[in-house]
Amino acid sequence: MIGLMRLILALSALLIIYIDPSEPDRFVVITYGALVAYSLYSAVLYFLSVRHARLLPNRVAHWVDIACFLILVALSSGTSSIFFFFFFFAILVASFRWGFRAGFSVTLSSALLFTVVGYATAPRGPDFELNRFLLRPVYLLVLGYMMAYWGGRELRLKRRLSLLKEITQLSNPRFGVSQTVGSMLQRLQAFYDADFCSLVMSDLHPDEPRLFRLERAQPTESVQAERMPPRLAQLLLSLPDDIAVVHQGKSRLRSLGDPGDYAFDLKSKRECTAQWQAASAALAAKLDVECFVSVPLHYRGKATGRLYLIARRAIFDGSDIDFLMQVVEQIMPILHNIRLLARLAANAAEQERQRLARDIHDSVIQPYIGLQYKLAAIRNKLAAGDGDVADDLERLFQVTVNEVHGLRGFVRGLKDSEVQGSNFLSAVRRFAAQFAADYGLDVRVESEGELNLAGLLAAELIQIIHEGLSNIRKHTAAHGSKITLARADSTLQLYIENDDAPSEDESARAPFIPGSIAERAEELGGSVRVERSLDGRTVVKVEIPL
Repeated sequence: MIGLMRLILALSALLIIYIDPSEPDRFVVITYGALVAYSLYSAVLYFLSVRHARLLPNRVAHWVDIACFLILVALSSGTSSIFFFFFFFAILVASFRWGFRAGFSVTLSSALLFTVVGYATAPRGPDFELNRFLLRPVYLLVLGYMMAYWGGRELRLKRRLSLLKEITQLSNPRFGVSQTVGSMLQRLQAFYDADFCSLVMSDLHPDEPRLFRLERAQPTESVQAERMPPRLAQLLLSLPDDIAVVHQGKSRLRSLGDPGDYAFDLKSKRECTAQWQAASAALAAKLDVECFVSVPLHYRGKATGRLYLIARRAIFDGSDIDFLMQVVEQIMPILHNIRLLARLAANAAEQERQRLARDIHDSVIQPYIGLQYKLAAIRNKLAAGDGDVADDLERLFQVTVNEVHGLRGFVRGLKDSEVQGSNFLSAVRRFAAQFAADYGLDVRVESEGELNLAGLLAAELIQIIHEGLSNIRKHTAAHGSKITLARADSTLQLYIENDDAPSEDESARAPFIPGSIAERAEELGGSVRVERSLDGRTVVKVEIPL
């Protein structure tokens, strides 16, 4: 686009002086030739830019434009030349492409060179226009400064948006808190060209705050959570939790009325520089730094630390407080999630060990207890002189075969945890029929509608049913039981009921809650209740949120 605008500007100038030949009023042929040459130069730059090629580096192109404009001014009417306005094009390009410093440099150079060249080549005597000689450099300085300021501001806002985008992409649990903080500090250091960046976190360790610091040219991987001496921690956290400050130190370029410091109350949303100027200066003296900006860290309404950026020269201003608060708002949830995932990963092994212990208890130990009971019954029968145990042994053998098959299924489940949720009810009915055949307990399964459950939830519910039926067989004299499955809104309801009315002594005791069932239900976010029906039968009620 810049190449096209340069070409349009050159061709427009040719057209204008062709329509109104009053200017240039001297060196007409040479001026036309110079303007045609500049038009051809602009056309070459434009066509090369369309093909993504370059004739000159971008940082050099606007300086070449200024040289061409000076030649046109010198060949025409000096400070009164109509080509004076071309300088604003170069200032615009430098300002919006490279920022305030480049734009202001071009502004100063254009004003100075235009004044010198224009005065040297301006007509003498009564044709010399003093008003234009005085006003046009002022126009260049004032308007050029405004262009440089707004161009630099736009580039800074774009860089800030880019930095915020990069920070939101730092969320990788594999990196951990230290490397994530180090990457953030490295990006802030590069953005501001700061000498030192530090992050103090008071909630990372229960006993004392931790310090993350990054110096210039320090590798990001070396950033770690460091312990601090109590006095240093107290000093870094000495500012209130709702105050952000900028301390600029001493600068020769600053006016006497500008203190260079800035403080902002985040709670009341107002400036409070006069109140905290002495405190920020004292803090800078104690830390032995020249300039710094500091903002508090907050997460969910709680103060969690402080961020410091330190430099040897005045590079911060009040707008940096608002930007750094946005950075903090982006990074704090990321750090919290990483810490949460780290804790979950640390507890995963323990949780898996407990889950395996429950699975082994329900799927391995319980069947062996059943076999033990049957062997005890056969032994008692033999001790009573009844030698007709062939049928009992055959049934015991079938139970053993079934339990071995169940153990193999348990091992396969450890290798492949994927369970087809759509076959959940069929799996429950098959398990109930097998349990009834093995232990002589009549088991009925009732369901209110279809239930499509995720694999992990289906496997856990089958384990709960297994434990419930085993408890009925071991601890009651019931001959039958009923399993009811239903879905109420977003809750899955599982009822395990026996058909045995307890004795008077058992009725007087409060029903106990099976520990294994309660642990599994709580792990799934649910709850367990044990109730007695009107006719005295016990019902274990399990509710799991879906």
